[in-house]
Amino acid sequence: MSMLFIESKTLSLNLDGPGRIRLLERLREKNLIPLIRSARFNLFNYLLLGQDHIAELETAIALSAESENQEAYIRGDLFCISDHVFFIVFDEYQEEAPVVRAGIVYETRTTEPYRKLDAFCREVREMVLPQRESSTNETENAESPPQWQHGKPRVPEGFKRFIAKQDTDSLYTSLRKETMGKRVRAASLLEDASARVFLRRAQEAHVEGYAAKLLAGDAFGSYESSIGTLEDAGLVGREVQISCRKTGHALFRLPNAHALAVVTVSDATCSECGCAVVDEKVEEVLAPTLLASSLLEDGSWLISRLHYLLREQGVPESEIAVSPSNGDGYGQMMANICGESFLLMARDGDLTPAFARWAIDQELETEASHLVVVATGRVHNQAGVLLHNHARQRVQAGHDFEMVLADEAAVAGKELRLAFERVSQRILDEQLCNLDSSIGLSISRLVITKFKLRQSTAEDGGSQNLSSDSEPEFLHPNRPLALASYVSVNARSVLTPEEVISEATESFAGENADSMETRVNSGHQG
Repeated sequence: MSMLFIESKTLSLNLDGPGRIRLLERLREKNLIPLIRSARFNLFNYLLLGQDHIAELETAIALSAESENQEAYIRGDLFCISDHVFFIVFDEYQEEAPVVRAGIVYETRTTEPYRKLDAFCREVREMVLPQRESSTNETENAESPPQWQHGKPRVPEGFKRFIAKQDTDSLYTSLRKETMGKRVRAASLLEDASARVFLRRAQEAHVEGYAAKLLAGDAFGSYESSIGTLEDAGLVGREVQISCRKTGHALFRLPNAHALAVVTVSDATCSECGCAVVDEKVEEVLAPTLLASSLLEDGSWLISRLHYLLREQGVPESEIAVSPSNGDGYGQMMANICGESFLLMARDGDLTPAFARWAIDQELETEASHLVVVATGRVHNQAGVLLHNHARQRVQAGHDFEMVLADEAAVAGKELRLAFERVSQRILDEQLCNLDSSIGLSISRLVITKFKLRQSTAEDGGSQNLSSDSEPEFLHPNRPLALASYVSVNARSVLTPEEVISEATESFAGENADSMETRVNSGHQG
């Protein structure tokens, strides 16, 4: 299952029991069906053997709960749409003042979640303000109506320090570079260890001047079928090399035959034997491109791949920080996931004790709650012991800490997805736990299972995976970015409440729009 996200706002308002019932009833009239209240109505219907007197029974139960048990009958509710879920929670035990909390739970593919939440909150406010005005005295009427307050994004201090350490221009350049479609595709090809070996041998041959031998060597023969793929990805290119016939020393490397024609018509001579260049040996050679050199340097391809996997999970660029390479062969980046920091350390090589110590030092400095170490080579015993001891000490010290060791980017991606799911569930539990007692079930587990089943159905229906020769979807500018965490939430003229609830309206097409009881009995709960 892909990662779930939650966004919420608060409204400083104390709504009594009857006011809450009226709010849910008005939302039902807007085709936003309250899940918990619908389940209760279904129970009342079976109890009374019909729909008569359901309203009276609800009123009696509400009065009993509030007078005898000293607890609210309605603590909030859920409103389920196809690809997102709205919720309302009445937090009456806040330290400062009671508030109404409204929010949205959504997945990566949900379009414009912030605008949908904004429209939903506006609709709720317009419904509750008349109730507030009718219940306040003249002194209170002089006060301005409350406004929705958007919660500040939770950014760990370690993540802030990590960003502050980087040069601003370098940090921006690193992020910009990792989003280039060509670089993303090239990095995916470099997950193949044989491709990296071939490109490194090609680099060495190019530097030493025997690149022509590469075309006839064992390395070329074992990788010949994939040369075209590397060329299409921009990792290798074909050049024309002029070599001395006597010494075999490379004299010129030219980009194409047109450049060769310019050289051969000149009076240039070989610096080794003095013969005219036109009489020297001309061969076609394979040469790694600047893109290949950039990706292979310090294992940058691995950081690029991890960056893509984060973006594929729906993490916005604004919540990812990539540290520029410092030439020691190590790569590092951080991600802020719902207020929890992830530190990713990468090395295209062995997991050595030196690399392990460096990863531990960086984790202590950033105070990351999740440490992900990716090394494509062998894990040295001492390095493994160092990392496991560090993880155990962090947990014993009372810190929420998790460590992942992976030998390739794909394995790290799977572990990150599972870690993100756990973070999502913790956040959902924190936001929705007040509603659990209202229905006797875990609301967060219900919501998570809904999205899991939806995604499973979409996969069974033949959803297509991203092809290897296309750019990732998040690179296309015309696709709405569901997780642009700093997008404005005050743009109210773009989407009306009617447009937001149109999805819910369509899902109830053909049903009786006048009776919630009818919908409940027919098994539709929005």
